[in-house]
This record gives sequence, structure tokens and C-alpha cells, in this order.
Amino acid sequence: MEALEGVLVFAHLLGMAAIVGGYFAGLRNVPKRLSAGIVHGTLLQLLTGVLLVGIAEVMGDEPVNHAQVGIKLAIVVVLLLITWPRRRDQEIPAGTYHAAGILAITNVAIAVFVK
Repeated sequence: MEALEGVLVFAHLLGMAAIVGGYFAGLRNVPKRLSAGIVHGTLLQLLTGVLLVGIAEVMGDEPVNHAQVGIKLAIVVVLLLITWPRRRDQEIPAGTYHAAGILAITNVAIAVFVK
């Protein structure tokens, strides 16, 4: 079970890197466009995050902070709702692009600083 958890944490971090890295890589691009990394990273974050919470509940080493999980889940769902419908658009509004990046960075900050 620990090996599975390690693989899921690795995949979860890759998804985070794809979103945040894709956001920073496209900051200077005009027009703004969502990279595949941002969209697929969001899906990867959602899937691996849910699986990690499930494993944490089953293993029961430490109690799960359900408030933190709920907030992070809400953010990733909003991020998915912003990115998925616009994944093929050749141009998106700058505000939408920055909202996606800020939401992803907020999710990282919650993961690091909220215990």
C-alpha cells in the first residue's frame, strides 16, 4: 500500500508541476492559450488527489483534514470547469488564463501551509 501511495504522490506532484509550469511558461504568450499540460495536469490532480485521500482514510495513520480536502477539491473542480471547455480554443481571455494559474498556485499553498 505504501508503494501505491508513493506512486500516487509522484503522479500528483507531476500534475501540479504541469499546471503551474504550464502557467508560468505561457505568461508572455499573446494570445493566451491553455497548454495540454495545464488541462491534463488538472485531470491528473483530481484523480490522484481523490485516490490519495481514499488511501489515507483506509490506512488511518493520521486523521484526514476534511476541510482542507474539501477546499482543495472545490478548487480543482473549478479549475477543471475553467480549463476543460477551453482546451481547444486558440485564444482565451487573459483573466481566464490567470484565474487558472492563481487557482493552481492557491491549491499548492493550501497543501503546503494548511495542516
